[in-house]
Amino acid sequence: MYQRALTNVEKVLKPSVARVMNAQSVAAFDAGRKQLAAAVVIERNELAKITPPSGLVTAHPAVLDAFDAYAGDAATQLSKAGDTKTSCGLPKAADVRLYEAKTGIRTAFAGLAQSVQQSIGKGVKFGALSVPAKPAAPAVIGGRGENGDVFQRSGSRGSGRLTIRNAGDDVVVVVATSNPRKPQASIYVRANKSATLSGVRNQDYYVYFKSGTNWDAKNHRFTENCAYQKFDDIFDGQYAWTVSLTKSPLGNAPSSETDAF
Repeated sequence: MYQRALTNVEKVLKPSVARVMNAQSVAAFDAGRKQLAAAVVIERNELAKITPPSGLVTAHPAVLDAFDAYAGDAATQLSKAGDTKTSCGLPKAADVRLYEAKTGIRTAFAGLAQSVQQSIGKGVKFGALSVPAKPAAPAVIGGRGENGDVFQRSGSRGSGRLTIRNAGDDVVVVVATSNPRKPQASIYVRANKSATLSGVRNQDYYVYFKSGTNWDAKNHRFTENCAYQKFDDIFDGQYAWTVSLTKSPLGNAPSSETDAF
């Protein structure tokens, strides 16, 4: 009888869960989320009417508590999805917000199922029918550039070379006369890799570098955990240089933090 009741709860909740996970926009997600929250409350109240079998008298209140906790768990999980900007201060893409929202709801609902299952123990099951699959992540989530990819070039080229040995996180190294927003060249160097930028002009330049995660290949930028620095020394473009990047201290030359670029 108790198993039948829990199975019925799952069957009732499954369409509401699917509506949330299949939402194609943040607005549609939010509407589905509210419907799911209401359905969870209704099903919790239906379960409260049940007189549990003797073996589940102690477990039954814990099951109801798990349903009561769902709203708070969902709110906690959705806090990140509510942010409209990344940790780098950039506008968060709609597909990223939707992915984080769906992930938050799935985590909260899976937590509900797990709590119920732990309360009732073996012999009675809950969650297999209703817990959704993990949503597919947008390309930017965990995105990385290709090591050695020179994705920006401007002006003439020269005979100079810059080799980067990177023992830290993924970085973009920028060669610029003065303003890193107007680079002579930009090259992506993956963590624990080396890459060489050839064709550097035969004139003095500065070396800037930025690190982060979730590389946005379309806009050529990291979107999370950004840090921006430059080597303090001026580099002579007539020569071949090698610089090393390590997590701390930074490499074989003094460096300073700089504004975002």
